[in-house]
Amino acid sequence: MRLRSLAANLLCRVRRPAPQARSDQGYGRMKTPKRILLIDFGQLGDAVMALPAARALRARFPRAQLTVLAALGPDAIFRLAGFETLPVDRVRWKRRRWVVLYAVPALLLRLRLGRFDLSVDLHSYKETNWLAFLARIPNRVAMLRPTRSIPSLINRPPPPDDPYGRLVDRYCQVLQPLGIQVSPLDRIPALTPPPGPGPLNPGPSILGICPGAGHPSRCWPPDRFAEVARAWLARGTRVVVFAGPEEDATILDPLIAIPGIEVARDLSIPELTAALAACRVVLTNPTGPSHIAAAVGARVLTLGEIPAFDPVPVRPHGAVVALRASGSIDSITVPEVLAILERLWDA
Repeated sequence: MRLRSLAANLLCRVRRPAPQARSDQGYGRMKTPKRILLIDFGQLGDAVMALPAARALRARFPRAQLTVLAALGPDAIFRLAGFETLPVDRVRWKRRRWVVLYAVPALLLRLRLGRFDLSVDLHSYKETNWLAFLARIPNRVAMLRPTRSIPSLINRPPPPDDPYGRLVDRYCQVLQPLGIQVSPLDRIPALTPPPGPGPLNPGPSILGICPGAGHPSRCWPPDRFAEVARAWLARGTRVVVFAGPEEDATILDPLIAIPGIEVARDLSIPELTAALAACRVVLTNPTGPSHIAAAVGARVLTLGEIPAFDPVPVRPHGAVVALRASGSIDSITVPEVLAILERLWDA
């Protein structure tokens, strides 16, 4: 009976709005925030696309302490851009469900102790909406995603989300309740590589190849990447294959078997950023490194349907071409890819 009483009391506390939240229901005038929590639980490419919104938020409230709550891995993108981060190992949470039993309460306690007075949830999942609410953050802005958000927990809502729009535009729209308008020029994701020598030895111009992706449907066949690599090596060009945790033997073996191929394995995010910046052109599937390569100003040819990333504005010394597939990504041919690579290389 005692355990049942304790459980009922805890449930009531969770369901009952926090005092700060109850007093702030409605969309009245907000005091200038002193401590802001920016939440983005997206993946690596999502973090890159969130940079324009993050910078606009920092520019709007320059005296506020801004902390980015991000997934472990993508949080490095925000650190490279000069933001203070609070990383969350979501992969570990998913693999070991029991970890959530202590990790979530510990995170919630840390957020409450942070005494944030504004949260901005860019990617907006139900769990992040709950985190901001249970952390007793009085002003909560979040993307209104049709099936991913909980509107009743968002007390300063932006306009409804357009799931077919460019992700960078969708993120910037989240800031509208704060009176922040981001200009088209400021919506270009930009990232500066860390200072110092990078992981690639200096030399001739480099063609970088990123053959992996988070889902098989986004992977161009490895043997076609290998055919492109042979053609570029025959020109006397360096070809570097970037191999991360997503690339298994079936993807890498056709490329590694080619004499003269260089392989950059398991680079950290800062190292990957520096290495991609050293490439003249990057050939990639629609995955996180394609966003990083574009952000550091490399010329990028990305393969497949990526409406959230296409089109990306051309910037000085950098261009992004998205070669769309008519059907599956397998429909993209090697001659098509070689022709666009030639144009990008000589641009």
